[in-house]
Amino acid sequence: ARALLRAAVGRPLKVMLPMVATAAELAEARAVFASCLAELAAEDLPAAMPPLGIMVETPAAAVAVDLIPADFFSIGSNDLTQYVMAASRDAGGRVAALNDPLHPAVLRLIGQVVRHGAAIGTPVSLCGDMASDPAGVAALLELGLRRLSVAPAALGRVKLAVAGFGATDG
Repeated sequence: ARALLRAAVGRPLKVMLPMVATAAELAEARAVFASCLAELAAEDLPAAMPPLGIMVETPAAAVAVDLIPADFFSIGSNDLTQYVMAASRDAGGRVAALNDPLHPAVLRLIGQVVRHGAAIGTPVSLCGDMASDPAGVAALLELGLRRLSVAPAALGRVKLAVAGFGATDG
């Protein structure tokens, strides 16, 4: 935390916390950062508090996103899908087909996070395989999401999906 606070001076640094499920976890992280910031100030070392965001990858965080006062949200589509659908993304067999990021349950949770972020002016992005799949991109754009983290190899097909979004609407 101290190194991040020192690195944040004069730089656009953001800190994203993984696997957050509750507001208490974010509050604890904020307290650690605040304590370290006070230590650095007492040592007369330059430091700045960066924005603290969370990965929305647990169903608890997605369902109760309005209770987690993060500075930004990044939806982790791979983990969120796995936990919502109770189907490991690396397993085969009968449950493999359940690992579907386009399932209505997953899309509803993503939409809820996107709407909440828009309502309070908090940035929302998404990373994961869904952002590199044209069908996933179309669904995310329909939900109002406009920030995607895309694998470099998928950039061309994602650009085509974004360019084609709404083209058939007239």
